Amino acid sequence: MLESRIRDLLLAARNSARKKGINAELSLHREKSSLIRLGNSSVALSTFEELTRLGVSVQDGRKVGSFSLTADITSQEQLQSALAQAHENCKAALPKNYDPIFGTVEEAVDDSTGYDPALENLAPEAKTKLCAGVVKALKPKGSYDFSGSWSSGSAEMYYISTANDNEAYRRLTDSRFVMVLKEQNRKWELSVERTAKRTGTFTAEDVAAEFAALLPMYEKNEGFKTDIGRQRVMFGPQAIAELVMLAIWGGFFGRWFEEKRAYTSSMKSGDKLFSEAVTITDDPTHPDVFGMPFDFNGKIRRSFSLVEKGIFRGVLYDSLTAARYKRQPTGHDLENWDIVLATGDGPAGIESGRKLAADALYIPHLHYIHLPDPTKGMFTCSSRFNAMRLEKGEFTAPLFSTRVTDTSPNVFSNVVAIAPDSVTVNVSSTYGQREPTAMSVPEYLVCDNVRITDVADSF
Repeated sequence: MLESRIRDLLLAARNSARKKGINAELSLHREKSSLIRLGNSSVALSTFEELTRLGVSVQDGRKVGSFSLTADITSQEQLQSALAQAHENCKAALPKNYDPIFGTVEEAVDDSTGYDPALENLAPEAKTKLCAGVVKALKPKGSYDFSGSWSSGSAEMYYISTANDNEAYRRLTDSRFVMVLKEQNRKWELSVERTAKRTGTFTAEDVAAEFAALLPMYEKNEGFKTDIGRQRVMFGPQAIAELVMLAIWGGFFGRWFEEKRAYTSSMKSGDKLFSEAVTITDDPTHPDVFGMPFDFNGKIRRSFSLVEKGIFRGVLYDSLTAARYKRQPTGHDLENWDIVLATGDGPAGIESGRKLAADALYIPHLHYIHLPDPTKGMFTCSSRFNAMRLEKGEFTAPLFSTRVTDTSPNVFSNVVAIAPDSVTVNVSSTYGQREPTAMSVPEYLVCDNVRITDVADSF
């Protein structure tokens, strides 16, 4: 549970608001965040932050006012001032044209199962040492430069309201490591990523070995310029995570759905949307994800189906959108979801997946991503790291930069095979407050008829 000093102050503020007849919600976010960035094969930036953020919201009928501060919680006077300011903002607010949903913690939550104090306090020196080990092992073997980033830390989230006495608390740690090797003459790039919930899950030797396994293909072969048109593509985990999020952004936000800006807006639950091989859920119970148990309207988060065996099941409603359009909130008053693309019945392992794909493009990462037309589910992106040509199930050449411009319905309706094993992909942002977010995706996804719209003459 939250540190008793701060918890007692917040509970006292809630009780005080309740006695005054004020409908108030209080949400606390505390983080410890450590970040190093690499450039020119050395540490270019090292930062560490400890931040506390408090949000206070007051509701009176159709009026809502809020106030936030970024500061340590030190006294009841400080909290009473924040509450009074939110109350004044509520009085001055224009009434909404719908009935807002007041936050209520449905069930008491006290979850620290994902917390590792060693990862929370992982020293920048330890990160620097691991990165230096990779550079030392590989830099003498070619004209290579290294860049990347490594973010780690902890986040505490606490939410209460005057609606009842329940408290919702969550504390967890996470780490996202990204290292890029760039060849200085031909300009190709390789990337290695690692996600961790606890310390000690990877070493410099692990990372160097993964780079070393990729290097011969890039060093010994000329780049391959593929044809424009529809092709078979085998996607790797990072690319799959991006494809799934593009599908969700374009088709499963409640507001876009209601405003007819989503490619699913004309659909109803039960309509066929994707291949029957595709099942997508927001599932905080899945072992691969970070598992956020509640949202910041107090709703307990349970597995929520978006697509079930290709059938459209529903969209995601935060409480504001739900209130505006008279829908039920789905537990999405938050940034850190737990999206899962279910595994399939394809052969196990990347090598077996390659054999099945036979002649294809292998694209494990996507870059320069954009949604030019959400009403069609249209997205555009480019290959970048580790992309290769597949011939008869074997990698034969590195792939020049290749642009994909297609629609989510087309890509996910032309599934050839989905791997039977899943991996965790950390999709947390290093901007804004710390919101640990991970997705569970299969090791590979093979799709036919993916639209290639542009190919460069270089990497």
